[in-house]
Amino acid sequence: MSSDKVAFEIGLVGPSGVGKTSLISAVFLSGQDMLAGSGVTVVADDEPTAGLMADHAHALAGVVQRGQFVSESLQANEAVVDFRLRLDPGLPDSGIALHLKDYPGGWLDPKMRRDSTKVKEAWEPLKDFMLRSSVLLVPVEAPPLMEAVTPRQNRAVPLMLRLHDAMQVLRMWARGRAAASDSPALVVFVPVKCETYVRRQTDGHHVRGADRSAELYERFRTTYADCIKAVRTEAPHVDMLYLPIDTLGCVDRTYVTWPPDPDTGVRCESHFRVVNDGKRDIRGVDDLLIALCRTLAEARQKAEQEHEWALTEQHRSVQSYANRDRGLVGNFFRAADSVVSGWIGQSELIRLTEPNGPFPLLRWLRSVGLSQSARDQQAADQVGRERLQALKALHNLQSVIDGLAKSEYSDRVRRL
Repeated sequence: MSSDKVAFEIGLVGPSGVGKTSLISAVFLSGQDMLAGSGVTVVADDEPTAGLMADHAHALAGVVQRGQFVSESLQANEAVVDFRLRLDPGLPDSGIALHLKDYPGGWLDPKMRRDSTKVKEAWEPLKDFMLRSSVLLVPVEAPPLMEAVTPRQNRAVPLMLRLHDAMQVLRMWARGRAAASDSPALVVFVPVKCETYVRRQTDGHHVRGADRSAELYERFRTTYADCIKAVRTEAPHVDMLYLPIDTLGCVDRTYVTWPPDPDTGVRCESHFRVVNDGKRDIRGVDDLLIALCRTLAEARQKAEQEHEWALTEQHRSVQSYANRDRGLVGNFFRAADSVVSGWIGQSELIRLTEPNGPFPLLRWLRSVGLSQSARDQQAADQVGRERLQALKALHNLQSVIDGLAKSEYSDRVRRL
């Protein structure tokens, strides 16, 4: 992946078996559907991610074809796995990269890190990644919240969800965000496997039961109250959302079992039947993409404000803040604005995109085969047109992000 690409890091905080990979897969697939026809799409940004998305889809299809689905039947990751997605405007190696890391959820447990040098060494760079992320996603497994009845089951729920461990990561992250309170910061609590609890007005030919979305929200609020309080106390400016997702949409919970577990006493094992011919029907990810685009748009707005301040102070170099997420996003788009709006003529465009031009963040143009300055090429007009086309594609990406950022959330979303 090119170092000139704008990269947006997104942290994941969740226990083993919660469905972090399924959530990433849902973002990948739902993003493609949501952006269809816009000139922008979501793509795998490297071959390993493309392979992981394909493997997960094949494994899921195999499980669904059996007519029943047990969430534990999808194998959990045993090492850190990098997922690199990209909002692609139609140009090679350009756009905005979304970088996520999946990992064994047991690593959240400090006892595991204490007892294993290998886990401890792997945890440190993973923790650093999460702490510098502008966005944290906290997957929440819905069935344990909703199905626990007996005292023993209720006692096991905080252990299954690794509430204490998740709160420690959230607190550390929030303290870092408080030190940079003018930077975008978002926490999204994402209840998953919600198909049985969040009902829709129409569900095709499958008749489903009563809507329990209000009950799910109240149980979440009670269970995660300390986590929410920790973030709010450390960093009052952080945005927090509750955003339940149907990661499959083609299953319905039939029953749960509570087999013994050496770590938590009992564990919640959910059994689902496959409905609607096994056709995946992801719901809620549109809201997640809107939330991400709002964060990107906020980053761009912050960059514009900082740019104006820098000009006032005669600091014309953008490099002083190019390494921060809002600086990257803002300067990346500013060049497109200037050209497409007609503020910069072709001669000035050519000057800006020369190897020694004054805008370092336009180096990405040279990474997509436009490396030579116009004066070194025989067809200067053609080069200018190619560069203008590239910037128009980037401008369209900006427009799509801004449009999504202005979209309203569905009634699933709650602000915390």
